[in-house]
Amino acid sequence: MGVCLYSDWDLLPPKTIKDPEAKKPEDWDDKEFIPDPEDTKPEGYDDIPKEITDTDAKKPEDWDDEEDGEWTAPTIPNPDYKGPWTQKKIKNPNYKGKWKAPMIDNPDFKDDPYIYAFDNLKYVGIELWQVKSGTLFDNVLVADDPEYAKQLAEETWGKHKDAEKAAFDEAEKKIAVK
Repeated sequence: MGVCLYSDWDLLPPKTIKDPEAKKPEDWDDKEFIPDPEDTKPEGYDDIPKEITDTDAKKPEDWDDEEDGEWTAPTIPNPDYKGPWTQKKIKNPNYKGKWKAPMIDNPDFKDDPYIYAFDNLKYVGIELWQVKSGTLFDNVLVADDPEYAKQLAEETWGKHKDAEKAAFDEAEKKIAVK
């Protein structure tokens, strides 16, 4: 997986920017849907109650109007009630899409053909996902010459890799015994 210093990092200002002088035209319609002018609220729609009296409810036999007050039947949700009326929406025939300012060249952009060159590189960050902990890094080399990198690896890591592997295997055996 490669990384591009131009596009994956904000090391330089962007090459293009939204035109700060651009304004959305007054006749630009960016509403994708509009109320359907053919759809009208049915007559009496607002008169439909949310709840109605439960006609199946019966006054309890032990109800005493003098002691309990006048009995009124409970209410239940009205199956004819559909909630507040909302007008249907249709596709807007004048919809032009979401307006975006045009892009222009950024006057603050200055290309840097040597963006990759760091004279004072002191640190290297490594992001690593692993299930088992214990990974160590040493002898990190940043170079642009593969032959030099190979030669240095053989002179350093190459001399010690077998001893490091043996030490690692020995440590793993001790952990497995526990």
